[in-house]
Amino acid sequence: MPKLNAKDILVPTIALVLICGISTALLATTNEITKEPIAQAEAQSQQDSMMAVSPEGTASYNEIDSGDDSVKCFEALDESGNVIAYAISTGAKGYGGTIKVMTGISTEDGSVIAVNVYDNSDETPGLGAKTSEDKFSGQFGGNPSAANFTVSKDADKNPGCTSVDAVTGATISSRAVVKAVNQALDVYKNVSGGVE
Repeated sequence: MPKLNAKDILVPTIALVLICGISTALLATTNEITKEPIAQAEAQSQQDSMMAVSPEGTASYNEIDSGDDSVKCFEALDESGNVIAYAISTGAKGYGGTIKVMTGISTEDGSVIAVNVYDNSDETPGLGAKTSEDKFSGQFGGNPSAANFTVSKDADKNPGCTSVDAVTGATISSRAVVKAVNQALDVYKNVSGGVE
């Protein structure tokens, strides 16, 4: 058996420590450089989503406390500063990660204006990612805020709920969107008194 000397142990150890140190520094630098652009892109995506679910005549938004740190709630204000709708951002665990959904609710009659799935990037392309298409998300608009939604496959387990057709082959993602919308409706009822 060959005898090991200090050089045979120290050289690879020092090389490994240097490689790990340099890699860590590069990853930390990359994280620091990309943190701000990622935050700006997420904020822009959320802003675009708020506009997509707000009624015509919305001049500005005011963030209010939703009572839940995982939920962002915005009042949509007209030119005079009157609240004309709420835009509520919620999320639910889908197949590949959290799906973020913006739900717009009118203060005039309490109906759902629109639902916009603005982040489902972790879902399976061609399946779960289809939850952002109007064919699916368009099923929520026009329903009252008192509705409790369910995927049509689960309608027999949830009598009295408003059924929406799931995206074919993406029931988990579809259920996640439904869960996020139902959460937004609950938040709306808490922050506004909810028109029933």
